[in-house]
Amino acid sequence: MATPTRLKKRLGSFLRAVRQAAGKSMDEAADHLRVERPTVSRYETGEALPVWSTVHMLLSFYDATSGDLAQGARLHEDAKDEPPSVRLPAGAPKAFRKLVNAERDAVRERRLSPFVVPGLLQTRRYAEALEEAAHVFYTPDMRPDGVIASRMNRQKPLEGPDPMALHVLLDEAVIRREIGGREVVREQLEHLLDLAQRTNITLQVIPYTVGGYGTMNGSFTIVDYPESESVPGVYLEYPAGGVWVDDAEDVKRFTTTFDQTVARALPPADTTHLIEQQLESLAR
Repeated sequence: MATPTRLKKRLGSFLRAVRQAAGKSMDEAADHLRVERPTVSRYETGEALPVWSTVHMLLSFYDATSGDLAQGARLHEDAKDEPPSVRLPAGAPKAFRKLVNAERDAVRERRLSPFVVPGLLQTRRYAEALEEAAHVFYTPDMRPDGVIASRMNRQKPLEGPDPMALHVLLDEAVIRREIGGREVVREQLEHLLDLAQRTNITLQVIPYTVGGYGTMNGSFTIVDYPESESVPGVYLEYPAGGVWVDDAEDVKRFTTTFDQTVARALPPADTTHLIEQQLESLAR
């Protein structure tokens, strides 16, 4: 079955809202299209993406306004251009697969990273250097090039007409450590400066002077969903895999830790300045 994604769900919710406002039932819509009722249901849940002619037929049947037709066209175009699912390498942990699937529905992701630049912000050469360092954790069915390819593909939700918001907290050690050598880390820091200019990305460095923050035992990722009532998901990463957390009380501890650390981290402008200073140091 096709995967319901954020943009397909958005189009489906729009179609359902217009139908209900018109006082039409799902059965009536199905009869008009000459399809079965479950087909219309899949359109409205985002499990299936209708072609534009079908969307236009439905909106016309609902006596939609010209504004609704224009909005439907935009939503359909966005859903049609949504990037395909990320192909994960063999042996990827179950919790990590859940994170990747959750990212397709996320409106925002928050990441605290005390050791390395997170995958969503990595350059290819930086990622290659990390994988080379972690080779002892590879199982026989895992291929480094597959791991890196999937990591690069995961960055696609940050692009496009409706990109996911991303807020990353990096420990100062992350920008100081010369992973892959000076040339590789210089390229990575320049990439961070470019990303920091995007309106959907917020980057903050946690300076050494802050001292301790959170548990300092590892990185974690908070995935926020479009529905305000939905509990965020949290992914905890460790060397041999990861754990997915969605218990409301446990999640609250991580969101509180993140918010408290945000308040102690450098503002985005000062973060940019610190990265620029590190680049100048690497050039000497």
